[in-house]
Amino acid sequence: MQKSAMPAPSVDHLMDTPLSVLINELGVTLVDSTITDADFYGAVVQRKTGELLLTMPRDRSWLEHDTVARYLLAQAFGVNVPSMPAPLVTSFEGGVA
Repeated sequence: MQKSAMPAPSVDHLMDTPLSVLINELGVTLVDSTITDADFYGAVVQRKTGELLLTMPRDRSWLEHDTVARYLLAQAFGVNVPSMPAPLVTSFEGGVA
């Protein structure tokens, strides 16, 4: 995944802004995932147009949804945040993380 052309938000902005506002500001499209695997926490995909899609599983707690979404956005925009605790891992395909 390539980084978006949108400037990276600061760590404080990424963590403190209400998620719905942050997604709107960053021009990210949030979609519900149909993946039901308990080990799937979400993904960010960059379309050929440059648009970022944040796909998150349904029926997860608010805290999990919010935390994982912010972490994935940090990764997509190259914001330096600590890694998620084991066993959670992220991987990047087709571009620079």
